[in-house]
Amino acid sequence: MASRTIFQFSPSKTRSSSAATSPQRAKQPSPEKRTLPFTTIILPQKRSVSGPEAGSPVKKLKEADEAESIPDAQLDVQLGSTDSGNQLAKSRNIKLSYSLVEAGRAIFPPEEGFTDLLGLFPTTFAAEVDPPYVIIRVCEVPPRPWPLTIAGLPVLFSKDKWAGAHERGRLGRGPKCLEDIDLHKKEDYSQVVLQRAVSVFQELDLRIRDIFWFAGFWQITVPDDTDFKLLPATIGSSPAFYRTISEAPYQDPAALRNKPPQGVEYDDTTYTDSPNALLRPGIMLGSSAICTSEGDVFKSTTSGVLVANQEGEIFITVASHGFEQDGLIYHPNPHIGTLIGKIAGSLPDTDISVARLNPGLRYINETFGSPDNPDGQRINGILPDCPPHLLVYDKLTMNNPFSGSCEGATIALGATVVAEDGKKFKCIPHEWIFCENGDQPVDGSCGSPILNDQGKIVGLFRYKVKDSNSCLAVSATNLQKFGYQICDGEQTFV
Repeated sequence: MASRTIFQFSPSKTRSSSAATSPQRAKQPSPEKRTLPFTTIILPQKRSVSGPEAGSPVKKLKEADEAESIPDAQLDVQLGSTDSGNQLAKSRNIKLSYSLVEAGRAIFPPEEGFTDLLGLFPTTFAAEVDPPYVIIRVCEVPPRPWPLTIAGLPVLFSKDKWAGAHERGRLGRGPKCLEDIDLHKKEDYSQVVLQRAVSVFQELDLRIRDIFWFAGFWQITVPDDTDFKLLPATIGSSPAFYRTISEAPYQDPAALRNKPPQGVEYDDTTYTDSPNALLRPGIMLGSSAICTSEGDVFKSTTSGVLVANQEGEIFITVASHGFEQDGLIYHPNPHIGTLIGKIAGSLPDTDISVARLNPGLRYINETFGSPDNPDGQRINGILPDCPPHLLVYDKLTMNNPFSGSCEGATIALGATVVAEDGKKFKCIPHEWIFCENGDQPVDGSCGSPILNDQGKIVGLFRYKVKDSNSCLAVSATNLQKFGYQICDGEQTFV
């Protein structure tokens, strides 16, 4: 077994805090209580004898935090030993002496680099980079929660010797398209590239439901009766994989009503009852109740961001599917809370609506504090949904009353596609996000803002794929397309 030096850093020790005045939740959701606390850095012992060198993961962490970070723990271990296993069991992100991500692309480890991957977890018999994941194949899967990333790539564990981590679909058997673009080596994904890719299918008179760029390959969903002999084999010098709608059905989040999982606690605090109440992104919202054979039921979602239209009118964003036709919005729900507003309009094909709150209610674009970031995060703008602004594998965060504070990573950029007038294709930008293992978002997270580490909003949560950690988010750039901008500071509704 290889000898390594482990450094462990707790986020709460690498950030300044004014916890006495920070906006903490009145109730901490139970998934947040299980969040793994550490970033663990593993280095060969010869690289740590004289302290962290320039360019090392330890040095980069200190520079990123703009402060002298002090490890919670530093120890020498044998990879694969009980000691190393115990330390990694507390690690959300594991960093090695090399990265598996470069400029938004998955890369292979250097020579001898697989030694670390194979020695991280007991019973590991294989490790491989299979974008968008690094797969650790083990005889015994470690208990959840699992680490989110290893060397920058989202990690999955499997007992299967051959199965891939991501069901890409089948390769197209048709022409090579957009050969003037080289996404394989020379060029980056962009909205221009996306529009040209979608135009290929329109010109071929082929319908598609969605198209996503996984930083190395395309994945596209097509109708069940599509002839694969007509589907492009490559687009922009990169392979194109296809799944049919029946193979990758969209979930209907409108069918999800308030049925909390047994044993899960969430933040159903009525924040309007607080003295000098100030509402914010991440509070629980409820629809009107409907009488059914199972009793009165309602839908639960999460409040979004504060926005203003071109006339200066202010609104908050909400998930369209989370409310009934009356458009009434309750907080936290119609059974124990109060009516706080009503939907004023919607953004077609995005599942985003805007709501006007009752006069006198105050709202601020700052998230609740969390164990990682006690002061919360100020939302200060909309992030463009393509490189160099947003890269595949960029880290993201989400904070809502169901999952609490939840970390994730972008795994694909693209769009859902709708046909206007039955012919012209229109792109609705979206992203696929991989969220923390063991602390998965639950029903009700819909509408939750997803942010980067600079406080820019990337998207709004739509749903999580069943039996997966993949989550679909609608891009926040859709707000700009409909004339909305992020509000700064606190606003009072009139």
